[in-house]
Amino acid sequence: MKIVKASHQGAAVLLDLHRVALLGVLLTLGSCKTVQVEPTAAADKIVKADPFAHATRLFYQGNYEAALKENQRILTEKKASPDVALFNIGLISAYSSNPKKDYQRALNSFKTLVQQYPSSRLAEQAKVWIQVIEEHHRLTDERQKLVEEKRVLTREREILSQEREKLKYIAEKSRQVDLEIEKRRRQTLSK
Repeated sequence: MKIVKASHQGAAVLLDLHRVALLGVLLTLGSCKTVQVEPTAAADKIVKADPFAHATRLFYQGNYEAALKENQRILTEKKASPDVALFNIGLISAYSSNPKKDYQRALNSFKTLVQQYPSSRLAEQAKVWIQVIEEHHRLTDERQKLVEEKRVLTREREILSQEREKLKYIAEKSRQVDLEIEKRRRQTLSK
């Protein structure tokens, strides 16, 4: 029984030593200078094999305009699948974090993809995006109408409020005139 207990304690101590050693290695590596690695021929082959790699990298770096231009270049030069380029252009154009998002350009891109490449694996996703963007347009238009209607109603309310104040003033003046008339009538009757 003591042997088992001793071996468990030894294993625990050994595990703790491994953890300390691993922590030491991580701390040592973490304090080393960053080494710049030059692109290799294999990396160049990957980029050449995937013409969208650069555009994808730009997108994930938040450089949406450059990623859009890169996809447009790929589409224009016909260096890769045009359906993928069209989908990427639509996606970048509709992306909510893109400060220069352009829903109309996204819609046009997705519609072009569906019309020109209906058998593309991205056609169904593009159709969903078309529905989402069209619904967004519809809701935006509806919101604009409601904002305009609210503005008109607010203006009408202000006008009615002003008219109510005028009527209150006129009613008060009329009451004062009636009191004055009643006062003079009493004076005339008392004489």
